[in-house]
Amino acid sequence: MSRRSFIGMGAVAAMAAGAAGLAGCAPAGGDSTAKTEDGGHIESAGSSAPSDVHIHNVTDTSWMTPPAEVTDFAQEWDCDAVVCGHGFAGITACRELAEQGKKVILIEKQPEDSYQAVGNEFASLNAKILQERGVPHIDPVEFYQNFMKITSNMPNPSLVMKFAQNSEENSNWYLDRLTEEDFATMTTAFFPPTEHQMGELSGIKFWPSVCSFYGECNQTKIQMYNQAAAEEAGAEFHFATTAEYIIMQDGAVAGLVASDADGYIKINCKAVVCACGGMGGNPEMMAYFMPDMAQALTGEDALTSMSANDGRGVQMAYWAGAHLETTPVAGMNMKGLSVPGKMNCLPQAVWIDENGRRFANEYYPTSEQRGYQTVFMSRKTKYAVVDNNFTEYRQYTLPQHAGFTANEENIASLRDSLDKAYAKFKGTYEEPEQEEGQGGPGGGGPMTQVEWIADDTLEGLAGQMGLSGDAATEFVAQIERWNGYCEAGVDEEFGRAAEVLFPVKDGPFYACTFDPVLGETMVTMGGIITDGEQNALDANYEPIPGLYMAGNDCGRRFGTEYVTPIPGCSLAFALVLGRECGKSVAKFLG
Repeated sequence: MSRRSFIGMGAVAAMAAGAAGLAGCAPAGGDSTAKTEDGGHIESAGSSAPSDVHIHNVTDTSWMTPPAEVTDFAQEWDCDAVVCGHGFAGITACRELAEQGKKVILIEKQPEDSYQAVGNEFASLNAKILQERGVPHIDPVEFYQNFMKITSNMPNPSLVMKFAQNSEENSNWYLDRLTEEDFATMTTAFFPPTEHQMGELSGIKFWPSVCSFYGECNQTKIQMYNQAAAEEAGAEFHFATTAEYIIMQDGAVAGLVASDADGYIKINCKAVVCACGGMGGNPEMMAYFMPDMAQALTGEDALTSMSANDGRGVQMAYWAGAHLETTPVAGMNMKGLSVPGKMNCLPQAVWIDENGRRFANEYYPTSEQRGYQTVFMSRKTKYAVVDNNFTEYRQYTLPQHAGFTANEENIASLRDSLDKAYAKFKGTYEEPEQEEGQGGPGGGGPMTQVEWIADDTLEGLAGQMGLSGDAATEFVAQIERWNGYCEAGVDEEFGRAAEVLFPVKDGPFYACTFDPVLGETMVTMGGIITDGEQNALDANYEPIPGLYMAGNDCGRRFGTEYVTPIPGCSLAFALVLGRECGKSVAKFLG
């Protein structure tokens, strides 16, 4: 067989598998050259025997099959619209609909007595409370342009601009029931800025414009304020109630089937908002929607998430005819060294691989994208290397998710962790008694568990890092080259910006090791393609009457990876666009 013929056969097989397992519309009948039974196995051209090849590690697409129709109902309700999910997008969509006089029902699968919001801080452009505290004003158009630059112009521009233009008003509305005592517990991450905090790096801008609620007034309490406002306007809330599927009639939404402890419920309505929080608890769906990561897995890598959400919102929309996203869905910190990405949080260091060489621009501006290169590397141990001046260099930060706040307390904690490592190297360290609840070294946040190693020489440090032979020799030579770049102000290997070139020349020298295992995400962030009204689109990119997506079920908001030019963009997009979705549904209902 010629090489040309072999490649041709592979192309036919791949196209067949793409048609069978990677379609972007609802399941439909029809013939195919090489169908798959389970969406993951393909048949080789000219052979009836299935191969053991799995396309993008997708081995189960049973979620694409709609459930059997339910005909026996314990209850039947009537309303204008149903919102599925009590998260940031669901609660704001529900409140807006109720305040516009629509009869709206919100269902939430969690029990009411144990319900908790996920996440406690959100970005805001110019919220009143931030302006009162002196946080700089942000031009919405400037934010939009910067965001689209970071995300390679991939998101739906209408949704991004709608977020930017409505963030101020919707943030104020979302917070309008908080008391002075509530606001007193709110902090603003990265503000006031520390001495060397930057607002721009390599042409990408960042802002410390975030509402952080980690005190007595947390986001669960704020959501309850919004629930109360919705209930006062007539909304109904049903907890411990699960959405099952959408009832369609003549291509339009006609209702929703749900279930609770008493059985199935038929809800007659004209509109459904799917705001079920993504698919982090469904590895097979993640493999389908994140083929770039699924196909990059090695060894101990696996697609996992902190979220237990099973993708029901995306499934229901798909069964109703909605168009699935056709580019990889964004994950929160998925394409990095780990979640939350310990080395990603050390951009001021020099990153070294198992061969003793640098492999990337360690201080690529967006923290979530710094680890991109490690997706395509071995999972062998990597290292972050610094010198004794690291407490100074660590102060050059950007306000962003998983960032480091360079206040005096955190810098002192970092100094203590470095001194501890050096004392261990010298054999003089004595373990102090630790008070209950006291954190580990590193300065707070994702870095609290970092353990440094120390040595007086680079050669000695290389040995402690486990480098030997050519790798150890290359490591010392690499650091020498790096120091030359720092002196010249130009990184000739990976183009790291001049203002964040920090030499490694004054001993003692320090390193931390990292064993990368990829595939973990905090949450998934997409699934269904919508228009600018968050109206789900069908196979022909036409709006499906009455079907709307919000929060992490709504696609095309972040490109292929989550980014934070302001910390807390995920919750911010959810609550701001959740309300905008409510406005769109109200307009549809008339």
